[in-house]
Amino acid sequence: MNGSAITREILGNIPAGLVAAFYALAFGACGWAAWVLLRRSSTRHRGRRPAQSPPPLGERLVSIARYLVFQEPLRRDRFAGIAHLLVTYGFLILFVGTSIVFLEHQTPLHFFYGWFYRVASLVIDLGGLAFITGLLMFLWRRHFAGEGRILRAWWVAALTWLLLAISISGFLLEGARIAVELPDFERWSAVGYSIALALHAADVSAETLQVWHRALWGGHALVCVLFFALVPWLFFAHMIYGAASWSLRRRRPLAQLRSPASPELPPGAATVRALDWNDLLQVDACTTCGLCNMVCPAAAAGTPLRPREIVLGIREALTDFGSTADGDDLPGRFDSDALWSCTTCGACNEVCPVGIDVYDKIVELRRACVEAGSVPDSAADFFEATANAFNPFGRDNDQRLAWAQGLNPPVAEPGEEIDLLYWVGCAGSFDPDGQSVSRSMIAILDRLGIRYRILGCRERCTGDPARRAGEEGLFRQCARENIETLAGHSVKTVLTHCPHCFNTMKNEYPEFGASFSVEHHSQFLARMIAEGRLAGMEGLASVTFHDPCYLGRGNGETAAPRAVIDAMSDARVEMPRHGKESFCCGAGGGGLWLDVPGKDRVENIRSREAASTGAKIVATGCPFCKIMLEAGNQALPDGNSMVVKDLAELVAERMPRSGAAS
Repeated sequence: MNGSAITREILGNIPAGLVAAFYALAFGACGWAAWVLLRRSSTRHRGRRPAQSPPPLGERLVSIARYLVFQEPLRRDRFAGIAHLLVTYGFLILFVGTSIVFLEHQTPLHFFYGWFYRVASLVIDLGGLAFITGLLMFLWRRHFAGEGRILRAWWVAALTWLLLAISISGFLLEGARIAVELPDFERWSAVGYSIALALHAADVSAETLQVWHRALWGGHALVCVLFFALVPWLFFAHMIYGAASWSLRRRRPLAQLRSPASPELPPGAATVRALDWNDLLQVDACTTCGLCNMVCPAAAAGTPLRPREIVLGIREALTDFGSTADGDDLPGRFDSDALWSCTTCGACNEVCPVGIDVYDKIVELRRACVEAGSVPDSAADFFEATANAFNPFGRDNDQRLAWAQGLNPPVAEPGEEIDLLYWVGCAGSFDPDGQSVSRSMIAILDRLGIRYRILGCRERCTGDPARRAGEEGLFRQCARENIETLAGHSVKTVLTHCPHCFNTMKNEYPEFGASFSVEHHSQFLARMIAEGRLAGMEGLASVTFHDPCYLGRGNGETAAPRAVIDAMSDARVEMPRHGKESFCCGAGGGGLWLDVPGKDRVENIRSREAASTGAKIVATGCPFCKIMLEAGNQALPDGNSMVVKDLAELVAERMPRSGAAS
């Protein structure tokens, strides 16, 4: 056969009027979709301008390309990742195939014949088969897998069913076309030829096949037009917004909270207008996958918080905002207990496949509640304590050194320059579990001969609990006072055992003029071990390490604590959720004081998980975590409880008492 004869007649058997109607409807649907997308963009831009400039356009385009090609954030869930890859590459192949047909039919180019036709037909059919396989995987998970995290609203599944209708009708259309004459070279259209053979075996006449072909073409065209028109609608739009949201995702540490968009305006999101453009793009990008709900400790404990519903609630408010002047009371759309249940652990942000900053939005809603004077009594109490007593525990700040009785740590003189400042923190000063960590750190520093100072009663709360609970003004007051104090001592490095103090001073204080370096005690201890200044600590019983959210997930430090433990024990075991995927203790975001009741308690869940490892010791690197895990440990059944220790306590107990380094 002549190579140029190996092709097909494009739009053969299709009346010109039907073709013209399709083009008119398709262009109309695309125009409608573009108008709706632009109108939605205009509505989002009625929000606040982001405080930080977006990454350069080239960087964003590369990020979008990587997102679409590699689907990296989606591959964390293997099943979903495979399904998305099949759908994405299948869609891309079908799009390229449609473009090839368009170029062949509507331009002077002539290349769709011979071996190119054969190979293209095979690739396009395989792409379509991959596309359908991925869609069926989506439907199986949504309707039959019984996964509670999947949102089962009809409008979420509608996209999958519509795309399935497009792909199946396309294959049926191809099969009807091929079955009319059944040319041998169409064997390369693997799926279409198989359908054609089935039709031929059923002895369907050529006239009937042509009628079916026209009808299938019309139906296929109609569902394609419907898809074009619905691209901006609800779940459909995530195909566009998801990649855009990912390209604008946070570039700062996960635990670093974003400052209010404008210092001249009241903090918080009282209305949709108070959120910035990126926030509003992110809520449009939500895929409703429910991963945030699945990893949320507050949801696991049975509180009313479901992070996905916060995002979808803001999206609903944005839709309403498009037809109103200012938008309604945004925090009023949500259960108050849901907003105050968040521990700001960042797990929701970490797992979101489109880069949504969920807990940042919850904090913005809390800020609005604080501005409106609508906060739980427990929050008001620790705000007042922080403001008046300079610590959220409400203890007399003159008692900050009570924990150090008998240790005589060196307290900095006024104006004395400090190379290394040991920052004790509020929990380390006032809570018995935290005080034990402080005493251990002093013992370690003294035995190592480290030259350091503490501030004693001139320490103040860093403001972390107040900020996460929405009291931005109080946080800024704490920050200014602490930075001024440290600047008066020309502090070079701050050493702290609290990840919350570590994160606030390292990532958030620089915005207010701080210029010192900050080190967490796990990093300090790991460095001492690496330098050979801590040795002879082997023989510790089996240990499991609980990663503090603000250290591991929030600041990416997971290696240093394990290096410290491994220097003492060769029997370290990991909990199922560890490292950046660690489960929260429940104390963050003001949770130590807010304590919204649920069906279970976060610390009890985590303690049961720690006990399941069979380890005799659960170690941590945060005084808040130690407080909570001690409480969770007490709730374990008799015989299952473990010893809860901070890294510093373990080191201090096992460090040789002679031969201190200079």
